[in-house]
Amino acid sequence: MDKPAKKAIVIKVNGKEQPYTTVTNTLPQWSSEEHDKQNETQDELTPFETGKRYTKRSPWRSFMLAVVLAVVLGTSFGFLVLTIIPTTENKLASPATLEQEKKEETSIAQRTETVFVIQGGVFQDEKAANVYVQKIKAQQRPSVMIGKQPVYVFLGMALTKEEAKQIASLYESLGIDTYVKAWNVSIDEKESEPFVMVVSAISRLLNGQQLQNEQWQQLQSYSIHNEQMKKAYEALRTFQQTKDDAKLWEAQQHILHVLH
Repeated sequence: MDKPAKKAIVIKVNGKEQPYTTVTNTLPQWSSEEHDKQNETQDELTPFETGKRYTKRSPWRSFMLAVVLAVVLGTSFGFLVLTIIPTTENKLASPATLEQEKKEETSIAQRTETVFVIQGGVFQDEKAANVYVQKIKAQQRPSVMIGKQPVYVFLGMALTKEEAKQIASLYESLGIDTYVKAWNVSIDEKESEPFVMVVSAISRLLNGQQLQNEQWQQLQSYSIHNEQMKKAYEALRTFQQTKDDAKLWEAQQHILHVLH
């Protein structure tokens, strides 16, 4: 018997018929042109799908991100400005502030004491005043020139007007006319008390009075920094030991220099 002829099986792929037989048992093949076309189709679909997914993302997320970033940057810049500007202003104001503080400290550190001076004369210039001062020095008496125009010549000082007049009387025997008046002295506040004590001690001793041991001990307790006051105190200490009146006039000369 003749075997029945094998029937070919036809498969349609992409609208085209492809034969398939049980003998060859092969799968349908695509031509390279059709394969390239299929890949192009898939490539075209992929971006479309991807783009479709992105279009579904909410635009509020990007908007909120931009807002948060703007707030952070704005706040940071604000803090930066607040930090820099006051610092610059402080640096600019620093010299003026230091100068003001210095003036305040100076005004607090200074104190005005009122004494009574024995005035020998008033002159229009230092040359004429110096001639008078040399006359006083020849008598071995203290003197100091104060001011420019006019120039005052002072011969001594005391704490009270009566004590000053008693010292002035010591110049009458020398033929020197004097005048007693009040005078303000600006002195370091820390040196104010020892200044008063030294002036008082000199005037009392010149007027023939004596100092008590307590008064000497009080003078010794002070820590004196003013050079002229220190020299005046040393002259007093020498007088205490030697009883030499010349040391009292020397002490008066040094304390007069504090009036400068």
